[in-house]
Amino acid sequence: MKTRTLLTGLSAMTLALSLSTAAVAKDSYRVAVIRWEPNDIYFNGVQLGQEIEKKRIEEKDGVKIEFTVFGANDVSAQRNALDAQIARGVDGVLLVPWRGEAMIKVVEDLAAKNVPVVVTNAFVPKSKSTFVAFDNETAGRKGGEAIVNWLDKNRGEDWRKQDGVIIELRCIITASFDIGRSAGYHAAFDPIVKDNPNIKVESHEAGCDGSKARKVVDDMISRYGKDKILAVASIDGTMGIGGAIPAFGAQGMLKKSDDPAHIPVATIDGTQPELAAVEKGDLTHVSVQPATGEGIVSMRLLYDMMKSGKLLDKSASAGTFPIEGEELWAPVEIVPSDAFDGDWYKIQAYSVPEDVPAADARNWANQMKAAN
Repeated sequence: MKTRTLLTGLSAMTLALSLSTAAVAKDSYRVAVIRWEPNDIYFNGVQLGQEIEKKRIEEKDGVKIEFTVFGANDVSAQRNALDAQIARGVDGVLLVPWRGEAMIKVVEDLAAKNVPVVVTNAFVPKSKSTFVAFDNETAGRKGGEAIVNWLDKNRGEDWRKQDGVIIELRCIITASFDIGRSAGYHAAFDPIVKDNPNIKVESHEAGCDGSKARKVVDDMISRYGKDKILAVASIDGTMGIGGAIPAFGAQGMLKKSDDPAHIPVATIDGTQPELAAVEKGDLTHVSVQPATGEGIVSMRLLYDMMKSGKLLDKSASAGTFPIEGEELWAPVEIVPSDAFDGDWYKIQAYSVPEDVPAADARNWANQMKAAN
């Protein structure tokens, strides 16, 4: 009788374990993808990387992953769309917040329900989440150094003693990516300004909008005069390509990058228009933010959490996330964050044309072009 009772208990335990395993080992997953607006080239590249990784996972593990994508450059619209998808039921969230601070509560609520969230581009402060992005400060510093180096080479170091203004075009001054990139630019410019107070760096918020950036540059030309504009440091690609370069063209100030009269412009993203502008000689430098790499890594991390049923905890120390093949954006560093409760998976920034030419097939914009 005792033996039968023991066997019955073991059978019940085995059944419970089987049900628990079945609950975790699903054959289909629903993912909410909340991003910036659909015509944003960079985030189309991130989504391409997520799609590439999704397809690889589906073929490898025999599962089905459904994406429901919503894009808007608006806090309320993003929140409403995410709330609606959560109400229908999701297994995970890929999030590019328009403003990270506006997403703290919803990300915390999802963590409390054991629903994994992978945030990219701009982190959600004070939340339990996993974050994927390149090093924005390094990207800004590379751009600032490229501007300084171009001016030193083509105008001699006497430019440092003259009157002039460097225009900094900012997107969202409270966003983590904007803050980091601006800090990087200033790391290159501030020592020069300190030595020569007649050189100024004027920062203007233009919302990652080409037309707003164009107005800023037009106004600065009117205010200071054509001869006083030393350079433009753009936080993203859109403001440089859609704002600064057209403004210079309209004023007869657009010269090729091998001309000493060229006004150096640095951008950060690496879109096809930026690469084309580098090849034409209109754009001086691009710090490439690896879109497809950001997408691949974010989707891989999300799937690992959905599959295991466990959220990733903050690491005790830094490490490296394994990536197959030779990618321009590798290695991926794992950095425990002080800004949120989780790890930053840091992919690498690189430069065009300094590190690789604009035509290099490994640039994410060229990968997108080939995919289309």
